[in-house]
Amino acid sequence: MTLPSETNEPDQPPGPNKFREKLLSFRRHILPAESPLIVTHDYPDPDCLASAFGVAHLLSFWGVKSSIITFGGFVGRAENRAMIRVLNIPSVPFALTEIKDYDRIILVDSFPNKGNVSLPADARVNAVIDHHPHEPPPDATYFHDIRKNFGATSTIITKYLIEAGCEITPKLATALFYGIKTDTGDMMRRESVPEDIECYKLLFDIMDHRLLSRIENPDRDEEFFRIIHRAVEATYTYEAFGYTYLGNVSTPDYVAEMADLFHSLERLEWMVCSGVFKNHIFFSIRAKTHATAGILAEQIAERHGGSGGGHAKVAAGRIPVTADTVNSILMDFEESMKELFGINKMQPEKLL
Repeated sequence: MTLPSETNEPDQPPGPNKFREKLLSFRRHILPAESPLIVTHDYPDPDCLASAFGVAHLLSFWGVKSSIITFGGFVGRAENRAMIRVLNIPSVPFALTEIKDYDRIILVDSFPNKGNVSLPADARVNAVIDHHPHEPPPDATYFHDIRKNFGATSTIITKYLIEAGCEITPKLATALFYGIKTDTGDMMRRESVPEDIECYKLLFDIMDHRLLSRIENPDRDEEFFRIIHRAVEATYTYEAFGYTYLGNVSTPDYVAEMADLFHSLERLEWMVCSGVFKNHIFFSIRAKTHATAGILAEQIAERHGGSGGGHAKVAAGRIPVTADTVNSILMDFEESMKELFGINKMQPEKLL
């Protein structure tokens, strides 16, 4: 079986991290501000939500009376909904915002014009804080702190709060801890640096462990179990590669959730899960030892006019479709996937 063979560890960040300098630069770009808008990607995960929550807390510490957290899609995963509810993370749907009403725009755990943020292309962004492998243009006038070697944006925000001398409350610590925990796979993934572990330990002693338990063990609706049943029946394996197509889903979060779940199958190195939500095919890629998931997600998406990317072992993308083209594009997507993973000449084996 031929699989992408890049297994290099990500480069470590060069030189000192200089959080103090970055914090002061961020403050200069944002203050004075009356009404900042804090934007995450459209379907935010815990790292997104925690980072936005942390930035709002920091701005409040600096005297900003009102800031709004927003995202263009919605939160579908049960744990993430529980996180918002249990920790009282305030947010407003992007559809209910007017860009002109906000004097600053801050992106967290996301990047402008990457296809997963609902901001208009001409929106004036003031700051970007992220850990995904993006490169700001050389002429960028906005503040940016992109630490692609870090396991979570929540780590960056935690360091900002510490440098600012801002108190981290138990609820905020719970959010930031959970953001780091989920994005690093509880420190099992290689996309992490000593700062991730440092903040992980610090937040562990501050957070409310009972609240975390409520987040990690949420009540689930019947749809979740129907999705698992559908995924099991649809899963095929090609030696160390697994693939399942969920069909139409009520939230794209199910695509990532099933990719995580089925990737735990012991003989799989790779797991890809796809599903259709509204006018897009969403897909998620997981790897255990290889370090090319983000590259492959980008390549697959770009072949079909979509957007994709991510980290070494966790990545995702989406491809636009219509009711008339979804079947043909899905077939093309699956052919591209098989070609790039080198399994197009192999016979699949059903899981059940």
